[in-house]
Amino acid sequence: MSTQQEREEDTVKSDELIKLASGKNKEADKYLRMIGYVWRVMDDIYDGDYPHTRGDVLKVIEYLFIGIPSNRFFIHHRDKLTSQHITAYNAWMASNRWTKGNLEQRVFSHVWRGDYQAVVGLVALLTQGIDHMKLVDQKVRETFGPIGEDFDINKLGE
Repeated sequence: MSTQQEREEDTVKSDELIKLASGKNKEADKYLRMIGYVWRVMDDIYDGDYPHTRGDVLKVIEYLFIGIPSNRFFIHHRDKLTSQHITAYNAWMASNRWTKGNLEQRVFSHVWRGDYQAVVGLVALLTQGIDHMKLVDQKVRETFGPIGEDFDINKLGE
């Protein structure tokens, strides 16, 4: 569970990465903001570690049923983005299942929990090409990678 200050710092970092990935494409920017919000709220609800309001849940529903499906960037790249959504969902569910497993499972759980972030690199590829994708993907991993300064293998799954 992150503190309120860590969440605010993560929001600033995410904003910078979204701008870098989407470039001048405003619809890509909107898409990343919506999908990021959905992932954050749903993960918080699943883990039960951060309080959300009814309004937060209604916003997720709006994004899933209206915002994302009607977003022009999503519509244009639906096949690639939906594939990424499926992969991220499967990794997230596996991460949640293995969070209390043996050491090897907890390590994989810790890594898989961030698979949804690959969509940021994909957006960079779709908006600005392969070289930009490589740059953005590296920045995402450096910023939100699975192993930071506070990583303690003995505390995995707590």
